[in-house]
Amino acid sequence: MEIDEEIERVRAEGEALGHAAASGPLDARVPGCPDWDVEMLVRHIGDVHRWAATIVGERLPDRLQRDFEGPAGRDALLAWYRDGCAALIETLRAASPDETFWFWGPAPNALAFWARRQANETAVHRCDAESARGPIKPLSTVDAVDALDEWFGLAVRRARAPDGGGRILRLVATDAASTWNVIVGDRVEVTSDRGRGHCELRGTASDLYLWSMNRRGTEGIAVSGDDSLLRVWAENVRF
Repeated sequence: MEIDEEIERVRAEGEALGHAAASGPLDARVPGCPDWDVEMLVRHIGDVHRWAATIVGERLPDRLQRDFEGPAGRDALLAWYRDGCAALIETLRAASPDETFWFWGPAPNALAFWARRQANETAVHRCDAESARGPIKPLSTVDAVDALDEWFGLAVRRARAPDGGGRILRLVATDAASTWNVIVGDRVEVTSDRGRGHCELRGTASDLYLWSMNRRGTEGIAVSGDDSLLRVWAENVRF
């Protein structure tokens, strides 16, 4: 996916998140983040948007501490969120792939990383905001495949699940020609497709993504093989 497409995703997902947040009480619980209510969700993503925009906008060579606090009061907080999202989009659009600044995951350049990271970060939290109000609108197939590709690329850098014992979790998207094979063990690693895994999940890319992010169960997803690996994933691999 091109950088400008990822930036457009930030805009669209950001607007949808803001709409969902504003459509009900801010003290509603967020099912996928049991310790959060909608207010905490808005504060988190507003903080993340400003953090990313500062790194990109100031071309910072090192990681910045994240400590952007939103104001008290419902209307002020929602406006703060919207302003931060708009500033992030403007900053991403003004940056160049040739410029260098800090980033922490696989990507061809810093701007490509941050555009994609913020698109997917905003998308999953848009789903969180919607889940506090009712049904979640699925990600498009293209967006969900991109999100899964990125998620597994990041998971290998931070996740550990020793109880997995090196077993392979295989995810097959039924709406795309995409398959992911993940070794779950002392390290979480992406491996080549061996045609089968110890546990296999088949479903839409959106359902697989939200499951892998612990935002939904396996309803509507076909599961075969050793389903004990699902519990290991849920208990150990979080973002």
